[in-house]
Amino acid sequence: MRDTPQRRAVVAALETFAGTFTAVELHERARERRRGLGLATTYRTLELLRGEGAVRAVPGSTRAEYIRCRPGHHHHLVCLVCGSVEETELCAAPSTAELEREHGFRHETHEVEIYGTCARCA
Repeated sequence: MRDTPQRRAVVAALETFAGTFTAVELHERARERRRGLGLATTYRTLELLRGEGAVRAVPGSTRAEYIRCRPGHHHHLVCLVCGSVEETELCAAPSTAELEREHGFRHETHEVEIYGTCARCA
């Protein structure tokens, strides 16, 4: 991804989110750093970050929300009360060998979000 002041503002704004966020919320925070930033630039940067695995769309979200991601295999624990997102390396997905043995399916990758209540909200 080419380094521009606009993209730096979007990435800096992204780092301020502890939970889910929408593209518009990201744009509003990025504009605090770069006043003339256009919404289209925020969307394009968000898509580039999604392609790099730095963010992921939240499946089934009614608000088209995203979550930040760190590199490597992990899953997300999403709090339904406060919206916080925690990453975990714990994985309950069947192994590649088991999927192939049981279903003849050749596994490439998977994504899992687990929804519930975080320790703070419980």
